[in-house]
Amino acid sequence: MPDIVEVKLLKLRKNWEFKRVYRYGRTVVSKNIVLYYCPNGLANNRIGFSISKKVGKSVVRNKIKRIYREAFKVIERRLCKGYDFILIARKPAVDVSFHDACKELYNLCRKGQLLLKSHLK
Repeated sequence: MPDIVEVKLLKLRKNWEFKRVYRYGRTVVSKNIVLYYCPNGLANNRIGFSISKKVGKSVVRNKIKRIYREAFKVIERRLCKGYDFILIARKPAVDVSFHDACKELYNLCRKGQLLLKSHLK
């Protein structure tokens, strides 16, 4: 069971922040999501979401955002600091559970070598 942590996430909000991550960042992919990441020169991690209307109506898109935001909160303390993340949802993400989202996000971060050395299995 994931640890329950009260964390305030910093978000990417400006268009130029998203463009910088898309242009200079790296990518890791899975069945449900695409994760872009790029160093940001700050002491904190920031996250942004990009979910197309093709994935579903607003209720569905917001549900996906809530699930992955909470999953990111769970693994955030295991991540290296100073990165911007953009999470792009694919259509299969509609049916993902919180537990599966946590595992998927953890595996993507491990694949991208974003985990702290002390948290590698």
